[in-house]
Amino acid sequence: MGKKRILIIEDDELLRESTSAFLQEEGYSVLSAVNGIGGIEKALEHHPDLILCDISMPKMNGYEVYKILNENTSTCFIPFIFLSAKTEREDIRAGMQMGADDYITKPFDYDELLKSIELRIHKREKLLSVGESGFKAMLDSTMTGTFIYKDNQITFANSKLLKIFGLHTDENSNLDFFDYIHVDEKEMVLERIRRCIKGIQSSFTINFRARTKDDELLYLELYGSLFTINGKSALVGNIININEYSWFAEKSSQEILIKSSRLKDLNEAQPLTIIQKPGDKTALPKNPDSLTNREIEVLQHICHGLTNQEIADKLFVSVRTVETHRGNILSKTGLANTAGLVVYAIKNKIFEI
Repeated sequence: MGKKRILIIEDDELLRESTSAFLQEEGYSVLSAVNGIGGIEKALEHHPDLILCDISMPKMNGYEVYKILNENTSTCFIPFIFLSAKTEREDIRAGMQMGADDYITKPFDYDELLKSIELRIHKREKLLSVGESGFKAMLDSTMTGTFIYKDNQITFANSKLLKIFGLHTDENSNLDFFDYIHVDEKEMVLERIRRCIKGIQSSFTINFRARTKDDELLYLELYGSLFTINGKSALVGNIININEYSWFAEKSSQEILIKSSRLKDLNEAQPLTIIQKPGDKTALPKNPDSLTNREIEVLQHICHGLTNQEIADKLFVSVRTVETHRGNILSKTGLANTAGLVVYAIKNKIFEI
């Protein structure tokens, strides 16, 4: 079994390097990031076994990092420990109320840190080892259609996924996800899943056509990521039903398939020329994915950590309208989650931190 991987997100170079060296001596594989954005990118790419994150960092603090990663199914189960020099009760309470696994104040004792790391990793492994029941319980509470693919078959599908395909809860055992995929795209989806299971890539995003139980045409977006459950590789997939968004009716299916079938490389995105904060009525920036002015405004609010309800209140629109805009943004950018949108917005200068 390989070394456990720990991600350290810390802007203090001396502390970051000394902690990294200590953990490596204790047998851990260590990744490090100097700020929140870099930490989010590495967490999404490498899926560490545990994250140590400073709270007081420039540009994006630890609370914001945790909130973004906690919204992503592929990273929300990773044990998360806050590091901070703050000792006020309010700060500790804020971190723990968000759901963090632990809170260690600086300067800390390395033995204390090591004990906390070992405890949190052990608890996560124990949770995942209980016949998948604990893992499935968490997945069933997600807002997207979610499934587990293991041993060449679907072993779990949550209630949201069943709803997408027009199935009832008691039909879960009869769900063969691949039977619903369009014949022209089934092999493409299967190949991406196989590559992930084999460890060739840790995650992927893909768009494809499918149908419901009643033969209604679906346009779906799948974000898949690799997990180890009961010692075996398993893929956890999140599915978004693009049909739910009103913009779909305005575009031809061919346009959507051409645009959504390719993965976006954020590093290739062209830089924007204007930075605008939410509520600013000046000219909005040009962008590589033709986001509308309202979509850019919604994206900026998303980057500030606002919920759909909070965005709706600020823009004097319905929550459903905000959800529609969020769906448009995800489709146009080719991204799958809030974390990806934040990185995208920063790199394209839509959002300033």
